Amino acid sequence: MLSLIVAYGNNKEIGKDGRMPWPSLSRDFQHLQEKTMGKTLLMGQKTFESLPGVLPKRFHIIVSDDPNFNKVHKRVRVERDLFRTLEECRKAEEEIVVFGGASIYRASLPYVEKMYITKIAQDYEADTYFPDFDEEEWSIEAEGDPITEEGLTYQFFTYTRKQQV
Repeated sequence: MLSLIVAYGNNKEIGKDGRMPWPSLSRDFQHLQEKTMGKTLLMGQKTFESLPGVLPKRFHIIVSDDPNFNKVHKRVRVERDLFRTLEECRKAEEEIVVFGGASIYRASLPYVEKMYITKIAQDYEADTYFPDFDEEEWSIEAEGDPITEEGLTYQFFTYTRKQQV
């Protein structure tokens, strides 16, 4: 099963200059840990390179069309063909979590069955956005209570696709 996890602002902004446009939010970080620990993450090369390294207790599939990019690690696999990789991940029995960035989210959206979305109630200057999706195709499975931290209010949502892809 293929799912995704993302946090975004009011206008679905997810990044500015390769970073998140908001300060680190501890409860959102805990949420991300809970939803991804022990799972396989699917991400693009830029997203991987923005991380402090290979994340503990998670397997990483990194998609890159750069023939010079490689990462040798026991919990990392580098793939070159995004759509073949998405087809494989969609058929997996385990939950594989799309981890970003924007082009990976855009390509994976038609394949995803579940979305873990943190909505931050603020506008941000951004250069990277989460793609639009038809909310009519999704049911809200879970809606967390609003959380205020670092002067920001945000909320966790779990969306499930209404019909199988």
